[in-house]
Amino acid sequence: MSLFLALALAGAPEPVFDCAIGARRLTVTQQGKALVYRYGTGRKVELRLVADAASGRLFYHRTLYARGEDQTLRFVNGDYSYIVYAHWTAPSMGMTEEGGSPEIAYGGLIILKDGTQISSRRCNDEGGDMREWPIFKTLPVDEENRVPTF
Repeated sequence: MSLFLALALAGAPEPVFDCAIGARRLTVTQQGKALVYRYGTGRKVELRLVADAASGRLFYHRTLYARGEDQTLRFVNGDYSYIVYAHWTAPSMGMTEEGGSPEIAYGGLIILKDGTQISSRRCNDEGGDMREWPIFKTLPVDEENRVPTF
């Protein structure tokens, strides 16, 4: 591997959220004190938003359950809100194979215009995992849990 390639890979930000939605990719990365929302293909970025806690355009929500959690990041761009969501439920252990339930993980994107949902897209078979990041504690709290149930 060349030194240039090694330096480029070392500087690539680790994704806060990453999943495929159809033929496109939704990625949220941290850049300093901001989060960067990117939606598009490998060749074309259809939408890129950068926001931080002070901008008033980025909100975080987390709901904890006994064996799971919901998380959302809401990016505001004018009349539109782009809500990146992740849901996770731990597997339950039953007394028999039939008594347990599997781990459930899914994520996706909800788009609102003037507060009305105009689109909901679920990640392909990947879960769209979003673990707790330190930057989330700096963000204003989104009062509503908008993670859909499936």
